[in-house]
Amino acid sequence: MLSYQHAFHAGNHADILKHLTLTGVLISLNKKDKPYTYFDTHSASGLYDLMDNRAEKTGEAAQGIMRLLGKIPRDLPHQNEFSGSHPLLSAYLSLIEKYTSKNLYPGSPEIGRLLLRSCDYMVLSELHPQEIENLRRNMIKSPFCQAACRQIQIHARNGFEMLKALTPPKTKRGAVLIDPSYEEASDYRDVADTICAVNKKWSNGIIMLWYPLLAHRESEINNMLEKITESARAINANIEIADLRLEVASKDAHKEMSLKEYEASEKNPPRLYGSGMLVLNAPWKLEEEVLRDLDFVKNIIRKGI
Repeated sequence: MLSYQHAFHAGNHADILKHLTLTGVLISLNKKDKPYTYFDTHSASGLYDLMDNRAEKTGEAAQGIMRLLGKIPRDLPHQNEFSGSHPLLSAYLSLIEKYTSKNLYPGSPEIGRLLLRSCDYMVLSELHPQEIENLRRNMIKSPFCQAACRQIQIHARNGFEMLKALTPPKTKRGAVLIDPSYEEASDYRDVADTICAVNKKWSNGIIMLWYPLLAHRESEINNMLEKITESARAINANIEIADLRLEVASKDAHKEMSLKEYEASEKNPPRLYGSGMLVLNAPWKLEEEVLRDLDFVKNIIRKGI
């Protein structure tokens, strides 16, 4: 199915978790001089207008990234104190804020382009016909990123197929972000099968998986995560695995509905009570830094729900 459009949800709590983790992984890869490849399996359009009627209809950015930015200290002494205690969150917000000041929000391809160096590569995949045209246009011209990594490849292709076909990359080093819409129950199986296959042949690649926290999909989610972690530990018993979760509502407060019902609802009650990021080959201290930042984020966002 291709009905999902991220413009309804750009800048929400799930994006904060996803892009905070992505920022930490790419910053870690940048610490070495050797080039790497960043894969993004479900790239969507890469850049979003927060004044778009879809974003305004749900109000998720207002409750997510805009609420968070509104609570960050602006005066220099307190700002420096915040940056010292939350360096990763500060780095992510410094990337985001120049976009939000123009009522935009960057998706993961744009964040990748901001952080990748001229020696690095980025491979993007998107199937939605309108979204891939938006992606191509946004990757040609960016409001804040004139320079790009050495090469950006854009594939109108199933992201799972793309990843299995193009890994391991020639650079050897690299990372992938996988964040399908989970519109179909089969997505959970496809995610697990893809990650197990890719990790088997690219055992040193950093694999980031975003997943929703949905009460009615709890069994599928747990089975997916268990299959991935068991397979990864069978390949490398000492692999670093981080499971990072941001729960912004209680499971009981979460209301189950389809995407169509959600978009048709005037008040747009929460479909997700949170989300998670599973990271294979997690960089040193990533889990510690992200969890510290998520405590701060959770306290702010929960007050607005």
